[in-house]
Amino acid sequence: MGKSFIDFNKVNTERLFKNRLLILITTLSLLAILLIIRLYYLQVISYVQYDTLSAANHIKYIQTTPRRGIIYDRNGKVLADNSSLYSIEINLEEVRSIRNVVKAVDLEIGLTNLEIKNFYKKIKKYSHHNSIILKTNLTEIEVAKILSIRYKFDGLDVKGSLLRQYPYKEITHHILGYVGYIDKKDLFSLDKKKYENAKYIGKNGVEKYYENQLYGTPGYKHVEINARGRQLRDIDEKFPVAGEDLYLTIDIELQEFMFSKLSKYVGSSIAINPKNGEVLGMISAPAIDPNNRLWKYDIDEDQIKKLKSPMFNRAINGLYSPGSTIKPIVALDGLYHKTINPLDEVYAGPFFQLPTSSRRFRDWKPKGHGLVDLEKAIVQSCDVYFYMLANNLGIEKIGKFLKYFSFGEKTGIDMPFESSGVVPSNEWKLEHIGHKWTDGDTVITGIGQGYFLSTPLQLAYATSIIANKGKLIVPKLNKNLEIKKEKKIKEKENFLTNEINIEDWDIIREAMFKVVNQNNGTAYWATKNKKNNIAGKTGTVQVYSLSQDTDTREEEDVPKHLKDHSLYIGFAPKDNPEIVIATVIENVGSGSAFAAPISNQIINYYLEKVRGKID
Repeated sequence: MGKSFIDFNKVNTERLFKNRLLILITTLSLLAILLIIRLYYLQVISYVQYDTLSAANHIKYIQTTPRRGIIYDRNGKVLADNSSLYSIEINLEEVRSIRNVVKAVDLEIGLTNLEIKNFYKKIKKYSHHNSIILKTNLTEIEVAKILSIRYKFDGLDVKGSLLRQYPYKEITHHILGYVGYIDKKDLFSLDKKKYENAKYIGKNGVEKYYENQLYGTPGYKHVEINARGRQLRDIDEKFPVAGEDLYLTIDIELQEFMFSKLSKYVGSSIAINPKNGEVLGMISAPAIDPNNRLWKYDIDEDQIKKLKSPMFNRAINGLYSPGSTIKPIVALDGLYHKTINPLDEVYAGPFFQLPTSSRRFRDWKPKGHGLVDLEKAIVQSCDVYFYMLANNLGIEKIGKFLKYFSFGEKTGIDMPFESSGVVPSNEWKLEHIGHKWTDGDTVITGIGQGYFLSTPLQLAYATSIIANKGKLIVPKLNKNLEIKKEKKIKEKENFLTNEINIEDWDIIREAMFKVVNQNNGTAYWATKNKKNNIAGKTGTVQVYSLSQDTDTREEEDVPKHLKDHSLYIGFAPKDNPEIVIATVIENVGSGSAFAAPISNQIINYYLEKVRGKID
């Protein structure tokens, strides 16, 4: 009985073992089959895909940025170049601890508090970049020190690049603009593929306007990397195509002279060749060294306040009442509409009054000018004469005529962000001020005050039209730029050259000549050198209004920020103009005392020292 029981258990045990062994063999066989199938799938069917992924783990694609085009003046002198630069960069994707890396770099070469602070600002502002610059413009010793510890920290690297260099510093600041770090706003307008590995882009001036030409075409290279992301060797490379070089119309010698005359003031001066629209010189003061913007995250706020907005380009964005510089154009308007006879004399007392108002519109001369005709009114800048003329013309005729000279619209110069200015009207005042136009508004528009606003560039452009007797040129900075006149410009030019009598142009130009060359002209005593036949017009713009109880004001009692703006427009030689100029100097006093002598010195310098060297 016991023996048979033992045999039964043995049989069951053997059967159970065989079953389990079969299950194990079957399972192992299935696993082996599945493994073989998987290996076949990976090694044969998906070979190309996984071979590519494998290569990607140790081969890195790097876009290489092109050399930025060099900017020259019209005679081939370098205005913007590229210099070698080494920077410490931290790759945000590879770094384990940003603070540890910053601390290690600080211990090695010493970082300033501002550099550390700006670095963390950049991380927030430029988070779309993989790599952020910690410190730039490294010395050779600093490069060596960082390379000696680089192996300890993932994401830490020293990168070499070419960075913009502006040899003339402040002198060309507002023309050239500057290059700056690409921010999130830039990404909306950029070709992301083209700028994939770029860090800098033109931010203003010529650098921004001609960004596409100056930037060039990026290249690329494939490099082998190790497990820590370090580059081991280059596998293949396509070299980038350098950006186009740019030749400007600027003559740097004239530009330097203009800057020397305006550097201690706040204002702007622009010189243009009226024959072809080439900008010979363009100054906005104050200015800063644009090279500083390449090394700093931002400019010190105290410095900006002290310099009165040095980054603001007054030449194309400054809006000023044109003052008496507008009188030649208002006079031409009167001649065209036959509102005045150039030989008729009118009495111009110390002030003008509208029949329906007690307000006095005062002349700059307390006792008035007495009997004046058109020429005398321009030569001596008689306000009362132009009050009466403006009142007789009306704002519709004045506004329409001013637009033929490009006031109230952009000139079309090849620079970004140009302002349009304001030619006021009843509709404009209702929309922007909320009140109806008055006859008093018309009266002060006639002497270039009130709501009428212009940029210095617009004044220079309008002066070129007077110099050309109605022929229009579009201002330009790119010497090789071919400008085709648009239909609108052709229509304006057709009106100015065909509808306005040549005799009327000559009357205005002769009066402007006597402003400088006749002893009672407002610019006569301010211009010592008379041999270049300069024609011009002074302007003095009031920043605040006189009380109706007085005819004069004491200049010594006026705070500096309320002093008059000084303006001047001019061209020379009178019979064959080669240069026109417009100058605005803020809060210094009369146009005769400041803007006129400076402008005419610039004209004389160009005609006597520079013109012969122009190609």
